[in-house]
Amino acid sequence: MIVELCRMTPADQKAWDDYAYRSAEASHCHLSGWRRVVERVHRHRALYLWARDNGHIKGILPLILMRSVLFSPSLVSLPFLDDGGICADDDRVREALYKEALRLCDKHEAKFLDLRHRWPNGLNMPVATAKVTLVLELTDDSERLWKTLDAKVRNQVRKATKSGLTPSWHGIDGLNEFYATIASNMRDLGSPVHSRKFFAAIAEEFADSARILLVRREGRAIAAALCLAFKDGLLVPWASAKKEYLPLCPNNLAYWEMMRWGCENRYRWFDFGRSPVGSGTYNFKKQWGAVDRPLHWQALTRTDGRSARLHAENPSYQWMIQTWRRLPVAMTKVIGPLVRGQISS
Repeated sequence: MIVELCRMTPADQKAWDDYAYRSAEASHCHLSGWRRVVERVHRHRALYLWARDNGHIKGILPLILMRSVLFSPSLVSLPFLDDGGICADDDRVREALYKEALRLCDKHEAKFLDLRHRWPNGLNMPVATAKVTLVLELTDDSERLWKTLDAKVRNQVRKATKSGLTPSWHGIDGLNEFYATIASNMRDLGSPVHSRKFFAAIAEEFADSARILLVRREGRAIAAALCLAFKDGLLVPWASAKKEYLPLCPNNLAYWEMMRWGCENRYRWFDFGRSPVGSGTYNFKKQWGAVDRPLHWQALTRTDGRSARLHAENPSYQWMIQTWRRLPVAMTKVIGPLVRGQISS
């Protein structure tokens, strides 16, 4: 039986999260807290589905209904994140959740269905694998991992340290410095930045699994990252450094500190997050010895079942990128969150 959770009681949230922790297909993106983050910050409607059999959960599908003045309505699992698609015990349950998602598309007049999976599946949906996530296997000894890194990478980390850069870990107390760093970097990349409220909601909702790393020079944060822990892995969905300090290699120090901390705390995997193959961010991540894992994003146009073009691939969005790079950072902090909440990628 497929059930839509219009509201989630504390008991529902626990049952949902318990399933996510025991499912081999689930990631941090499947935790119920993301529903509250998106509803609270962006006011999008959550349509979370689970499959139950004799009281036992057999599958889950978190969905967000995105209505936008910029783009057509879409049903996404999950916006802003690398994945969040269907988790199921077997193909029968997976197909049932998929059919219910199609029905909800029709019910809510959503033009697109966008399901983001990490793994191949048997769904009758077009698959896009242009983006990959890069994953590095950690060891139980950071010194042993350090010795496996390329000499150039180790020299860049040493350069950051010799330049007086220092890393430090924070909870929500590091939010202001994190946001100031990422807002500046996102403007330079031509991408609208999420609101401070969005990142505050993540830090509050996932206080036990979300940590902020700051790299400072003379007391001022010049690089920052948000790190999420789930099961035996660490995920870094947002990280940046101020452009003028890149010659000092603050990003290298930040990533090494996160890997070092992961080793010391017995995590097995470090997930750098998604990047297009061949991009600058992809090459940066690859130099650490990370391995590609293609993301299986599946998006279709509901009217004809054909492959849908995601927001970031839309020509109007590419025009927006070029315009955004020329705006003052202060202006992007005001306008950016209004725009960013309407872009699912």
